[in-house]
Amino acid sequence: MPTDTTSPVAEARPEVRDSAAFPVLRNHRTQTEVPISGWKSVFWGLPFGFAGTLIALTALNEITVRHPAPDWLMWAASGLFLGGGSVYVIHGLGDLRRRADWQRSAAARPGKPWLADYPWQHEGIGFSEGDEMLGRLLAALSWTLILWLFAWVGILNPDGWPIWAALCLFSVCCLMLWARWAVGIVQLIRYGDGSLSYGDFPFRLGGSLQATLRVPRRLCGMYELTIALRCVQERFVPSRDGRTVTIVCYERYRNAIQLNAGQLAGVGQSGIPLEFQVPERQPSTNLSATPATYWEIEVNGKARGRGYDAIFLVPIYKLE
Repeated sequence: MPTDTTSPVAEARPEVRDSAAFPVLRNHRTQTEVPISGWKSVFWGLPFGFAGTLIALTALNEITVRHPAPDWLMWAASGLFLGGGSVYVIHGLGDLRRRADWQRSAAARPGKPWLADYPWQHEGIGFSEGDEMLGRLLAALSWTLILWLFAWVGILNPDGWPIWAALCLFSVCCLMLWARWAVGIVQLIRYGDGSLSYGDFPFRLGGSLQATLRVPRRLCGMYELTIALRCVQERFVPSRDGRTVTIVCYERYRNAIQLNAGQLAGVGQSGIPLEFQVPERQPSTNLSATPATYWEIEVNGKARGRGYDAIFLVPIYKLE
């Protein structure tokens, strides 16, 4: 099947220490859950949990104060703070456990780092749009709850213009999140879930990556399909004032192929065979690290109406 290399970064870039030399992937889903890890994440989440507990005790009248909001809204706020704090605490404890497990496994099997890095399946990996929709739904519901909180405070204090300004901002965020959820529902109904079968396991830096891509439905309805192999390196980047930290995804390597409508029409039930040459002078997969480094295959299909987007992790390691 003829292919074209269409990426502006079609050749391996040499390794450098400064990650800022690589392109930034905007709106890319990160493998690192929160921009802090270990004990820092645990201690960061505890104040949120404490605040949620105080609000719950106030709603139960265990703390004698005037209720600033209805009980249902206080319970919602308590759940929001407790849920947010729990995410940080659970992430921090999980990160500590993963580091300890990885160190033990790496010491016991020094030649097989993938065994302690990620729960790989030797046959391949799937992409579940349903799981993506669940995550987007939870995010949309959380922001909607925050919107309600600001709306209630604004009603109690109608002259507070900063509250109403924040309410407008949260309204825009909510609309965007609900729109993303709706678009994902359309993709799920139209295309279903996809899968990527590995031709070998694991793949080797400096070797060949052979795999098979399968999209259940309406592949023939696309007029262009771009399939890209790339290496993503996540980094913690502080803000200018140093008060906040965000996770930034850098694209260290990218190589893409494009299939047109005629080529897609000839794809059968067996799927699309893929082959990429993996450069040797690139980082090995390290999903157990915080922040993570990993290889993925991104699929982007263009069609009339809603296209198809999916990302599949691939196990590429430095093998001795």
